[in-house]
Amino acid sequence: MNKIEIMREYNGHERQRINAFNGVLTSDKDLSKFVSEDRYGSYISYYRFNENQASTIVKQQLDYFNRRNVSFEWKTYSSDEPKNLPDCLLENGFTQEETESFMVLDLAMTDNIAVEESLITEVSDSQGIRDAIDVQEQVWGGDLEWQYRYLLALKKASPDSISIYVIYDNGQPVTSAWITFNGDSPFAGIWGGSTIQSHRGKGYYSLLLNKRIADAKTRGLKYLTIDASDMSKPIVSNRGFTVIATTTGYTSPTR
Repeated sequence: MNKIEIMREYNGHERQRINAFNGVLTSDKDLSKFVSEDRYGSYISYYRFNENQASTIVKQQLDYFNRRNVSFEWKTYSSDEPKNLPDCLLENGFTQEETESFMVLDLAMTDNIAVEESLITEVSDSQGIRDAIDVQEQVWGGDLEWQYRYLLALKKASPDSISIYVIYDNGQPVTSAWITFNGDSPFAGIWGGSTIQSHRGKGYYSLLLNKRIADAKTRGLKYLTIDASDMSKPIVSNRGFTVIATTTGYTSPTR
């Protein structure tokens, strides 16, 4: 797998062109950003500029979002320029999040694994999506209301752009995950992939992973991507995902 070429394709198809539901995509020569209609959920999608511009551009983006009274995330990729961007973000009060591995699966090089469909519920209404987000909040903490609204808006506006899955135990949502599709992009992205503490070790994460791999292959896509935590990385590595870069999120200072 040519990591440089994969990253170039991904940047063009996924970071510079995104599903701008529940917000707007704004681009100029230096960067692309998604501006959410909510207080949270905005982010810098793509960037590329010189090191001597970094401090100025960071301050410009802070001013842009502050004037709109919204928080935003700036996710850095180890493959991107400039290399001094993380230092500039920290110097301007951003909070550094955990580093993850941006990993890609060549779908032509992996086989389907039988999926026990009876354990999986695909959700599309407000209650089902709420259940999916409830799992995420239990696992990761915090208020993810903005994410609930984004997923609901995306599912309503473009139902073929996302599939959301929940595993229930006696009516309780215990695992959730989703997969997104972006128009004619050769990439699909998998997100969520979380199980509450009391139900780990039952293979639910792998079940939804294999389901989403099958979804992407059925659609004839070329690649599947994930930002993998240290917990997820060994599991997806066993399914053939390759590390292309590392990513680190930086959250803007609150006002």
